[in-house]
Amino acid sequence: MIEPLLEYSHVDISYNGVAVVHDVSFSVMPGEIVCIVGESGSGKSTLIKAAMGQLGANGCVTRGDIWYGGSSIPDMPARNLRLLCGSDFAFVFQDCLAALAPIRRIGDQIYESMLAHRSINRPECDKLAMDMFSSLGLDDPERVLASYPFNLSGGMGQRVGIAIALLSEPRILFADEPTSALDVIVQAQVIELLGEINEKLGTTILLVTHNMGVVRAIADHVLVLKDGEMVEFGSVDRVLDNPTEAYTRDLLAAAPKLERLEG
Repeated sequence: MIEPLLEYSHVDISYNGVAVVHDVSFSVMPGEIVCIVGESGSGKSTLIKAAMGQLGANGCVTRGDIWYGGSSIPDMPARNLRLLCGSDFAFVFQDCLAALAPIRRIGDQIYESMLAHRSINRPECDKLAMDMFSSLGLDDPERVLASYPFNLSGGMGQRVGIAIALLSEPRILFADEPTSALDVIVQAQVIELLGEINEKLGTTILLVTHNMGVVRAIADHVLVLKDGEMVEFGSVDRVLDNPTEAYTRDLLAAAPKLERLEG
């Protein structure tokens, strides 16, 4: 029997003593893509940040467990969790360019990131990075490596962020609305890219999104949140085609639909 790779068990999360996530339980199996959907402020990003210990000084898991490799992440010593982040776990931000230091070249930042988790020299790091850039469709990877973040477009920046995350060969890729700041063409390219990563590398992906089209295109399972509470969890076909909860039906009904104008 295959065991879950990541499991949330009755998780409560609070900021400054105020509960924002309440009794959430779900499992992520190896190689799956799970999407988390809901309104702004529903707790989507908070859930994935909790798995990486990134809730900040004011946030904490106040009840329950997030299980990985037989250990509960909230109870894990900080040093052990740091070793997981960047090796077993990687994160793709909503705006990857904003997450990078603006006055340091891309190559310098990648080298620093990789040195934190493995022994590697600069030429080897540069080659791995440029190979990854090429595989992600970035033209002239040597120029990208020598660029500053402000030299890159939004789409290029997202690819760089994904490349940095994948260079550590993580078991789980957490992605926090990675397409919301992009135009529709680049959105489609990034979603296709995540699907290819999942298929070719077997990378498990936990993706926060508000776009039901993205969910339909990429997810195996979907978790619906409202006000920090789990409304519905199940296979993407079951939840999107036969939702059992009124809130899920409202989310689906709110998704924009384009119709051809007559005349």
